[in-house]
Amino acid sequence: MRASCMGRTAPIGESAEHVDPSKAGEVWLVQNEQHPFFEVPDMSHIPAGTLFKSYAHWVKASSLVWRVPVSEDGELSSPQRLFQLHFSRDSRMHVTGKGIEGADEVIPLRIAGLNIPADVMAKYPHLFGSTHLEIDPQHMRKVREYCKGQVALSVQSHTGRVLDCTGVQLAGMLDDLFATDEPLGDHIGRDTKSRAVSVWAPTAKKVELLHFWELRGGQPEVLPMACSERGVWSCARPAEWQNTAYKFRVTVFCPWTNQIETMEATDPYSRCTTANGERSMFVDMDSPQLMPPGWWEHPVPGLVHWTDVSVYELHIRDFSATDPTVPDHLRGKYRAFCRQHLYPQEPRRLSNGLAHLKGLQEAGMNHVHLLPTYDYGSVPERPEEQAHVMEDLSHHAPDSEYQQSVVMSVADRDGFNWGYDPVHYGVPEGSYSTAPDGPLRVLEFREMVQSLHSLGLRVVLDVVYNHTFASGPYSQNSVLDKIVPGYYHRRQEDGEMCHSTCCNNTASEHRMFERLMVEDLVHWARDYKVDGFRFDIMGHHFVGNMTAIRNAINGLTLERDGVDGRKMYIYGEAWDFGEVALNQRGRNASQHNLGGSRIGAFNDRMRDGAMGGSPYQSPDCQGFATGLAVDPNGAQHQGSAKEQLATLLHRTDWVRFALAGNLKDYEAQVADGRLVAGQHETYHGNQPLAYGCDPAENVIFNGCHDNETIFDQVMMKLGRHVDADGRARVCGLAHALLVLSQGVPFIHAGDDLLRSKSLDRDSYNSGDWFNRIDWAGQHNNFGIGLPPASKNQQAWEFKRPLLTAADRYRPSPAIIARQAAYFKALLRVRYSSPLFRMPTGEHIRQQLRFHNTGPQQVPGVIVMQLHSSWQPDHGSWDPQYKQALVVFNARPEPYEAEFPEGAEWYKLHPALAALQEDAMVQLCSADNEKRRLHVSPRMAAVFVQPRS
Repeated sequence: MRASCMGRTAPIGESAEHVDPSKAGEVWLVQNEQHPFFEVPDMSHIPAGTLFKSYAHWVKASSLVWRVPVSEDGELSSPQRLFQLHFSRDSRMHVTGKGIEGADEVIPLRIAGLNIPADVMAKYPHLFGSTHLEIDPQHMRKVREYCKGQVALSVQSHTGRVLDCTGVQLAGMLDDLFATDEPLGDHIGRDTKSRAVSVWAPTAKKVELLHFWELRGGQPEVLPMACSERGVWSCARPAEWQNTAYKFRVTVFCPWTNQIETMEATDPYSRCTTANGERSMFVDMDSPQLMPPGWWEHPVPGLVHWTDVSVYELHIRDFSATDPTVPDHLRGKYRAFCRQHLYPQEPRRLSNGLAHLKGLQEAGMNHVHLLPTYDYGSVPERPEEQAHVMEDLSHHAPDSEYQQSVVMSVADRDGFNWGYDPVHYGVPEGSYSTAPDGPLRVLEFREMVQSLHSLGLRVVLDVVYNHTFASGPYSQNSVLDKIVPGYYHRRQEDGEMCHSTCCNNTASEHRMFERLMVEDLVHWARDYKVDGFRFDIMGHHFVGNMTAIRNAINGLTLERDGVDGRKMYIYGEAWDFGEVALNQRGRNASQHNLGGSRIGAFNDRMRDGAMGGSPYQSPDCQGFATGLAVDPNGAQHQGSAKEQLATLLHRTDWVRFALAGNLKDYEAQVADGRLVAGQHETYHGNQPLAYGCDPAENVIFNGCHDNETIFDQVMMKLGRHVDADGRARVCGLAHALLVLSQGVPFIHAGDDLLRSKSLDRDSYNSGDWFNRIDWAGQHNNFGIGLPPASKNQQAWEFKRPLLTAADRYRPSPAIIARQAAYFKALLRVRYSSPLFRMPTGEHIRQQLRFHNTGPQQVPGVIVMQLHSSWQPDHGSWDPQYKQALVVFNARPEPYEAEFPEGAEWYKLHPALAALQEDAMVQLCSADNEKRRLHVSPRMAAVFVQPRS
């Protein structure tokens, strides 16, 4: 407890300028007190500590830790302080100057030493240096009772003076005593004939089941639930309750209010809910009524290696909300993917969106990544509850503020949101269903998956286990935190919730949250036949979590589960930040920890090297593809011509290592002439450039739903002198760097059509207006107004002139069609040869090399040579081509060079040669007599040497 004098101040009601010095006083601030004192406080009446913070941690059944010294000088040999645990069944404890009062029981704690046991430190490394306390064995029988009430710790000096008090975080003890594999949610009973519903709530004093015959309205019948030794509350449920609704009523101590609260909550293991997640529903996932015809038998597109994966990132509403070939009632819905519902009388007809996906699939694209499809809380699910923009915004100026003001006036009430606001992890989102009240959403989701499979596309789900949309006792969208308050969310050392992911960080280090993740993913894989998972902010989980998930998915078999889990690709955002950064909470699933896991991680090295800067730097920072040094945009902050050239050469090395699979032990000559492994080169000054061990761990992207599209990045980074055609070519070059990389190329939907969001850097809530895609390629959506002020206003003055000149920079339908054709040709190149999809790091080290490297390189050009192995069983063998040579020319003029050493003869790859209407592609050539290559400006060309 500390009291600090903050100096002299004016008495209340008098200004500091006219204060009478004789009346001036002092202001005292006291730790944990909300109000100042205007005279020296009497500390005997001031509470010692507070129960609204929880600095103590119950880490195992018999062990607690608290960062309070054991004695005045911190030495065990000095007179030791007295630590006590206090318990109140009905949350009646409070703190006074005498310490904690109102406890039903108080027990002493034994000081176990200054060193925390190794197993505790492994789970809670951030608590290093805390005092280790133990409960005497004679009191252990009380522990299970203590977790159902209010618990606190106090510390006294050896003379009996109360020094501090605090609440207690219980997660470690709950894991130790109550973690269980007992069935949860709606499940088959122990007799295998009846059914039951169960919820894990070990801290609850009482749990009741509220059963509703109605999906909306009506009064529930209330049934008691019985608690097992492991804290699982269960109740039998009759078969006739099928397709009816339920909730739990939980009476439990809540650390956020320091009160016993009685709250109604839905089931964390829900498999269906009513609209807006208001009630859970009893549904049978094996019911034929919830399966489209041929569901269990329908073929899933095959996959040999994970490096065969290519990903097209798509938002369900974006796909069809503005597609005029989709019937109005299906726009933005699951069934917009289903031909049998789009045109019942014309089963072979495709919407514009489906036709575009089919064209990409025929060129080689094989995975569609769907942005969040679980039940999220940021959109009203019933159509009648959704607000709409009711006016035509197309008549306003391309740089007007008006469009965004109208869009944002309904943004929190319309039908659009990315959906990174999870409420029920295991339930399909209702706003995408034609009937959000009821189980039809289950059938429609399966129809969507089956339809995508029929197009030859595998399906990846975007999963967001790093946070929940809400927490606490009051929000309808709070689920986990009502059932076991304070357990499922990660907390700071003082007990406050962590919010580094944006809000309500979850605690996957806790055993029952990891169980929820694993079982939920198995549910989606088995019950919906999805083919992979993308983890949002994966770095806030741990390597142990991801290993458990990978093992569980691998365990799914065609014979038992109808799916082959070993073919399911897992990847995510392995960013290292927040309270978990640098392994502060354990070995997190960040880039530097995932090498060898074969779990994919987004590679920001390619993005920053190719496009320039980073999302946190000035948007006009240039990179390899966007003209740094070779076609400068005039931005003074980029430095002199010499400085830009040095930066370009360094950034070009970033791109090369990304092209080579981001392998930490791949060696290449870098800008200063050294031959160096990727892990020994630096990225943004202080991180290893390459961090992977396997090319399947390398997810290559230059744009995604976050930040600006590739077209919008190019708009902001190129000089104003570059016309629409030149900008489109740069977009194509950025695509080529992805599609021709070793690893897994990742493309944001519409980027191949030069999609724009009118320079919106974060369109998560920007409505259909800023997020629309024209699958017919007539308009790329650039110049439809200034992007929403909430995320962009500070950059409006930079972006406004670009939008003002929209007519000059906006690509024509012909340019869009040309670039879409070029993109598909690149896909055909990739899937024409295994050399672009080598499955192991060893193959890449042996068969891929770069030319035009080191200090004497031609700036703005990357030359990558790929050799087939000499026999099929000695590396990556291409039966068609002996070798391939890829030239990425970012310069604004053609590039000419001699054949690299060892090359016999080349020809332009047939997929590119087939683009007869693209004059710049046709100018790319290999002169075999003169042994010289010619590559057009701002273009990637692929030359091959056939075996014949």
